[in-house]
Amino acid sequence: MNKDFKFGFVTIIGKPNAGKSTLMNRIIGQKISITSHRPQTTRHRILGIHTDDNKQIVFVDTPGIHSVAKKSNRKTINKVINKTAISSIDGVDAVCFMITATGWTEGDKHVLQALEGCNVPVILVINKLDKLKSVNEVLPLIAESAEMYNFAEIVPICAIAKSGNDNVERLMEVLTSYLPDEQAGFDEDQITDRSYRFLVSELVREQLFRRLGDELPYATAVEVTDFQLADGKAQIGADIWVEKDSHKAMVIGKGGESLKNIGTYARKNCETLLDKKVFLELFVKVRSGWSDNARDLYSLGYDEDLK
Repeated sequence: MNKDFKFGFVTIIGKPNAGKSTLMNRIIGQKISITSHRPQTTRHRILGIHTDDNKQIVFVDTPGIHSVAKKSNRKTINKVINKTAISSIDGVDAVCFMITATGWTEGDKHVLQALEGCNVPVILVINKLDKLKSVNEVLPLIAESAEMYNFAEIVPICAIAKSGNDNVERLMEVLTSYLPDEQAGFDEDQITDRSYRFLVSELVREQLFRRLGDELPYATAVEVTDFQLADGKAQIGADIWVEKDSHKAMVIGKGGESLKNIGTYARKNCETLLDKKVFLELFVKVRSGWSDNARDLYSLGYDEDLK
């Protein structure tokens, strides 16, 4: 291993839908965090590990921090999501704070308040340059941002672009400069700390959000109940949790069409993830009030976030 090797942890933080998961997936080169147009798609803290000849950066992808001033955001699950994101600032070497090129919002300022007292470098990442007619339009936002907080660096990027001018490589150079000289903490071929079982449940949940759009209530979760790998194939069973019979009907759809589509797209993504033929069975179950019940959240894997 290179004697000048760098290793460290970087938390990606921001309001919902700033592009945090998209950036991490782009850097890792594989889908680790699910994405959709729905805010708060990410609910758990997920590690994505990037390794090359000179460095290993462990990215901590976090749920979007949101205000709990709204009554609809006061359920236990909302509080858990916020706690997960804010606690992820501790013990890292740098923080990537993401906003979008459309400018500061109240949601961004709410996140900025959570960074008060942060004693590690905070790099402001201005995402979604593709939304601007010219990259020069971001210059006033950079100047405004520099007045709002003592950012170590300000780096505008386009997380979804794959051309040479999206500035993601520049961001990687900046982040590397804040990492300590240390050998890798994970195997070079490891890309996340999460199990395949967890990733499969997330891929199913992603399709729920993508296929049903804004109609689908947030109180929807996925629990993998059967996970067997053998002879080049995977047998997977999962329960989709909803809170009302009307939500169950929505997920299943007329003649079972919605559930069939969710299963088809989720299965294809699972096959890409596992590199195996996948047989996926989905069941929709009603459990009233699960998103406001600590015991139910614990059973769904929010255990570390409830401590």
